[in-house]
Amino acid sequence: MLLVQPIKNFTFFVQEKYRIALDRPGSGNTKNIGSVIKIDELIHGRGPFTELGVDVFDDYWMYYLTKDMAMAVDLKGAPYKNLREYKEYKKLKKDSTK
Repeated sequence: MLLVQPIKNFTFFVQEKYRIALDRPGSGNTKNIGSVIKIDELIHGRGPFTELGVDVFDDYWMYYLTKDMAMAVDLKGAPYKNLREYKEYKKLKKDSTK
């Protein structure tokens, strides 16, 4: 009896989370971290945080707020929604401490 394999030719890869993470949630109403979806970017770890490093990734996601989270702590809105806004926010915060 010949068995037909339903799937074959797997490619396995391992990347640190920050290398494949995006700067937006994986879904619209939660804080789960989205990831790149192109196979080449996944395999080679080419997400937007790759050049910025794990410390920026950790800081970004540790303080990331959804709209509902911001409202729950009496903020008008989230301080940032993407990396561009995060960088502006961090610069303003740094400038205000001088």
